[in-house]
Amino acid sequence: NVYRIVWAAGGLLLAALGIVVMFFGVVGLPIRIGAGLLMILLGANAVWSSVQSTECWLAKFLPFF
Repeated sequence: NVYRIVWAAGGLLLAALGIVVMFFGVVGLPIRIGAGLLMILLGANAVWSSVQSTECWLAKFLPFF
């Protein structure tokens, strides 16, 4: 249960950060939109995976970094 709560909170934070990047980023518009949408997608996936009790995409790729 703690694992799910942590990933849900992290997903919400990542999605919120994606919205901030899209609207207040200081780089070019295509990069802002692309990076913001990617963050929102990964954050939403983390929240949705927490609801479904499955492993999110970030958890699968995080060990490679």
